[in-house]
This record gives sequence, C-alpha cells and structure tokens, in this order.
Amino acid sequence: MARMIRALRIDVYADTVCPWCYLGKRRLAVALAARAQHAPRVAWRPFELNPDLPVDGADRESYLAARSIDRAALDRTHRMLVELGRAQGIEFRFERIGRVPNTRRSHLLVALAARRGCADAMLERLMRAYFEEGADIGDFDTLVGLAADAGLEAREASRAIALRSGQDAIIAAQRHAASLGFSGVPTYVFNGEYALSGAQEPAALAAAMDEAVAMPGAPPDET
Repeated sequence: MARMIRALRIDVYADTVCPWCYLGKRRLAVALAARAQHAPRVAWRPFELNPDLPVDGADRESYLAARSIDRAALDRTHRMLVELGRAQGIEFRFERIGRVPNTRRSHLLVALAARRGCADAMLERLMRAYFEEGADIGDFDTLVGLAADAGLEAREASRAIALRSGQDAIIAAQRHAASLGFSGVPTYVFNGEYALSGAQEPAALAAAMDEAVAMPGAPPDET
C-alpha cells in the first residue's frame, strides 16, 4: 500500500545582492538535507531591492553616500555577516564590491535556469561571484560567463538577457510579494500557507517544514 505523505513546497523570495539571502540560502540547504524525507521542492522567486537603479548599476561608494548610509553601522553588520557566513562556508568579501548592480538581468538568468532545472546552481554562482569575488553581476558579459559556470548554454543565456525573456514573470512575482506584504528578503513561504522572514537558522527552517507537512490543508503526495 502506498504511504501517504504531505507534499512540501517552499517559495523563497530573494535578491541576488542581498547578503542575508546568501546566508539564508546556505542555511536552507542545511535544513533541506535534514528533512529530505519531506521531499521538499524549492522555487526561487525574484525580489528586487533596488529596481530603480540604472541598468548598469551604480558606483558603490556613490550609492552609499547618496543614501546617507551610517558607515559605522554598516561595518558592524558586515563584520557580523562575515562571522555568520563562515559558519556556512561563505567568505564575504565586501571590500571587493565596487558596484551596486541593477539585479533584473541576474533574475532573468535565474528564471532561465529554473526552466532548465538548475536555478539553485545559478543563484549560488551569482551570489558567490558578487559577495566573494566582487564581480559586477549586472554586467552583460560577466553574467553570460557566470551562466556558463552554472551549466547554461552561453548563447541561450545571452538571448535571455538581451530579449528579457521571462521579465513579465519577474514583475508579476514582485507584485505578488508586495500584495502579500513582503518588504524584505529572504522570505520563505511554506506550501502557500505561512511565511518566515529573515536568514533563519537551519533548525527554525526545519521546524517550519515539519509544521507545513503536518498542516491539514497541505496538499498530499504519494510515494
């Protein structure tokens, strides 16, 4: 007799230039490994923190100055992220970042990668390039190279960026997030029932998965 279990879907809203999203992605991977019995399916959803930036992005120092960022507070946050990141195998190198990119192009690549079954690898490569290597992930040629690293065909990646393939879906996802009241990322939505925000610890994410599959309204699946 088939054993009935509850299906588990996790929609994760994230931006490719959000350090907390990078940390949250790695923590989620730990939680997913701990709850493999739930057969979780993860869908990465775009959330643009700075959608009004020019296509070519902005010089980071000018960007910070224009927004009157408290540099001391920012440095404290960066030091904290460096420590938290090391626990998850991330080497944040904020001093290498020279530009703040418009992330629309990078989200187009993640969308293409989702259609090809490698969204996680694409997102991981983008975040590692930006936060550890200081790459400009808004630059066309840089993005094509990163797409190839993640397993996408370079010509297809170039076309997706140039033609903005999937842009309507990105805009729709952004509007949906706004309609749900999401104002920051990462945000995890479990089976469309409830959400957790912030780079939660693996234990908290695992507990949320347990709760999601136990909820009566969760869609069943058979194995």
